Amino acid sequence: MKRRYEAAEILLEVSRTISSSLDLDKVVDLVLKESIKALGADHASLFLMDEEFGKLVLEKVRGFSKDEIGNIKLLASWEMINDQLMKRRKPICINDIYVNRIFRAKRLPFSHERLPIKSFIAVPLTKEDKTVGVLMVSKKDRPGHLFTAEDEKLLSALSSNVAVALLNAKLHRNLKNLFISTVKSLVRAVEAKDPYTSGHSERVMRYSVAIGRELKEDNEFMENLGLSSILHDVGKIGIREGILSKPGILNEEERSEIRKHPAIGVRIVETIKDSKSITTGILDHHERFDGSGYPNGLKGKKISLDGRIIAVADTFDALTTDRPYQNGRSPKEAVFEILRAHSQYDPKVVKAFLKSFSKYPGIWKAENA
Repeated sequence: MKRRYEAAEILLEVSRTISSSLDLDKVVDLVLKESIKALGADHASLFLMDEEFGKLVLEKVRGFSKDEIGNIKLLASWEMINDQLMKRRKPICINDIYVNRIFRAKRLPFSHERLPIKSFIAVPLTKEDKTVGVLMVSKKDRPGHLFTAEDEKLLSALSSNVAVALLNAKLHRNLKNLFISTVKSLVRAVEAKDPYTSGHSERVMRYSVAIGRELKEDNEFMENLGLSSILHDVGKIGIREGILSKPGILNEEERSEIRKHPAIGVRIVETIKDSKSITTGILDHHERFDGSGYPNGLKGKKISLDGRIIAVADTFDALTTDRPYQNGRSPKEAVFEILRAHSQYDPKVVKAFLKSFSKYPGIWKAENA
């Protein structure tokens, strides 16, 4: 009785947690981990429906070794269990796969060979008659190591919440992929206007993320930093090509126009849903720590952290690539130049930049080297 109560509490907490998460990987990890814990199982496996091909595909497992996962007989057995589950559209609980009439009749690969599982519960994950996937928990061949009818009820109770969470997380991932595709299209449009900066945005993103890692920022910040850094120059799409590719020094009027690109970039990106968290880096990447930057002349920590990071990454790439007005310098020369202009950059960010440059020279290899 106590174990059933504890298991129910675990599954209730899992239901609450996954219902509030839009991260597909986190949802999957939590479901597998807590299903094993709640049911005293040895393994858990999650299969998701591939809508394009109309079949279940293994998404993730827990508790199996790499060799066991690669066992072709086990993979085939999973497929045949899922086939039975899809036909029945209700949970299956089997406590001895080697003698069970249904599966022996189907001549499953594990019916005559010993594999890592002896018993299993498999439940369909459905939402409004739509199959989202299959959750399976299993146990090794050990005396008295059996599943109960209560275990089946508990896992079935969890399945509806898991299905909803997976649908939401998959939708969120698809929207995120669409957003990233939109971002890349915008970047390509900018770089088409200025061939000298081809690849610049992606390199600045690489450098910015490397600095962010040394600062040990959290995953959400890092994700937003990646997006804001790859989009930092998107506002240049609103600047005349003659200014972008001018080989000589810009006059005052031209400098005034090009300084508008951060604000133009923000106006463009603001039209994309859920983009508010990435606009500060775009707006602030030309601000300087000593207050000498633009467009708002911000100083010190009034400049967003992502803006301070992108400022260093952007400068490094600008120094190490060929432009109409300069030949690219070596990475070490660019480092010395940034150190000489130290007052313009956040000392904490520069320190992280130097650490990354020293530890991972391959990241900071100049494109023209």
